Amino acid sequence: MSRILEFFRKPIPREVLKSVHDIPYDKFKVLGFDTFIFDYDNTLAPFGKKVSEDIIDMFRKLINKGFKVAVVTNGPFKRVKNLEEKVEGLRVFARARKPGLKTLKMALRKMNSKPNHTVLVGDLFFTDVIAGNRLGMYTILVAPYPGVGFFLKSVALMERISYKIIFYTFGWPFRISELVAPNEWKKNIFEIDYDNLISHGVKMFVFDMDNTLAKWRASNLDDKALKLIQELSKKAKVAILSNGSSPSLNWAARNADITVVRSAHKPLTRKLVKLMRKYGLSKSEVVMIGDQLFTDVLVANLAGIYSIKVQPISNEEIWFTKILRFFERTVKPLIKPKPKIKRRAKAEIRGDKK
Repeated sequence: MSRILEFFRKPIPREVLKSVHDIPYDKFKVLGFDTFIFDYDNTLAPFGKKVSEDIIDMFRKLINKGFKVAVVTNGPFKRVKNLEEKVEGLRVFARARKPGLKTLKMALRKMNSKPNHTVLVGDLFFTDVIAGNRLGMYTILVAPYPGVGFFLKSVALMERISYKIIFYTFGWPFRISELVAPNEWKKNIFEIDYDNLISHGVKMFVFDMDNTLAKWRASNLDDKALKLIQELSKKAKVAILSNGSSPSLNWAARNADITVVRSAHKPLTRKLVKLMRKYGLSKSEVVMIGDQLFTDVLVANLAGIYSIKVQPISNEEIWFTKILRFFERTVKPLIKPKPKIKRRAKAEIRGDKK
């Protein structure tokens, strides 16, 4: 059964973004990725055209951050050879014949990179995404450049139509499973290694309230949860993002002196993004913790931040949540593990604090 699922999963990217400029590169650095491989035509530039200066600048910044960067294209070498001249450290591989793997394997070998530490970015699911998924890379599909002229516009349109056909037939369960996949699964909030996350640059922890910090309809937090929140707020910013407006939220705001956001309408991201902007935090500096896949984890993934799923404290919850639990059980077998922040030795963490 798992082989069948993996076969149908091959054209489905791990993420879908508008362009290469929307990729949260710092987040991938924290997650342990060290290599980015880009397609060229319609990913970095319109078909047959040269890349713009902002792409050149992006490459230089990525290399300065310590990433290994390559361009692997199915096109001819003459189209991309000037990139190596303009960007020191950039590798270029042409006539790759993706979704064939020969050239991609050669690129990984020459850069001394591992597939599970590599992100592949492209605009075509039937070449870039399939090839990356076959090798076990983290795949990102970006929207193709619209193209110039009737032929190129038609090609870009056919690509979008083809992807939508796949998505709305067998692909949508896999895409949904990606959107609700957490980076970590924990039993409860006390199992999370907060110090390790802080040592990797996390500056804010955003908690759900009902059945994450306290039981549904509880008037307050128990002593153990309150102590955890109070101690954590001394090391990082702490906030509660709740879809409800229960009395426990007012109690938490008074006793823990933390930011509380009511009626958040998760998985809508507006209030979460507003909270991040309020404190000037990037996507790599925020972690969302909650007990529901279709609200807490989904809002985190839509906002592009790290997510941790905990088990609900009790079985008591509103009827609508019970419906969502049914969908959680349905989609859970399809969820593929996501990259997570590696645990560092306690001595390293203490060294960071010094």
